[in-house]
Amino acid sequence: MLLKKSVFMKSQTKDLSLAWQISLVVMLSTVAILAPDFAFAGGVNTPMGNVLCTAASWFTGNTGKGLATIAITVIGIGALLGKVSWGMAMIVGTGVAIIFGAAGIVSSMGGGVTTSIVVGTNSAQCS
Repeated sequence: MLLKKSVFMKSQTKDLSLAWQISLVVMLSTVAILAPDFAFAGGVNTPMGNVLCTAASWFTGNTGKGLATIAITVIGIGALLGKVSWGMAMIVGTGVAIIFGAAGIVSSMGGGVTTSIVVGTNSAQCS
């Protein structure tokens, strides 16, 4: 009885392993087929791209600069008074630097392709 159960479990584990391998091959094939679409995603003006450009302009525009100034001021005063740790103050400063430096980081990773955000009346366009 125990021997039959052991053989059945080995067979079931082997089938499960094969199923995972087939699933992995299907997923990798799908990614390989869709890779060209992902590569050209930045050149097409899409509604989702416009939304993301608008959000990026909020973070790096006047709204973002004002919020960053307030955040650094409040955290700095809190750190000087001992209410906030200096580690937290450094984390906030690093976060602000990353947000405002993100466009430069992305353009340097893209092989020198520069992007600019042009804010229109209702929507933003990245060109």
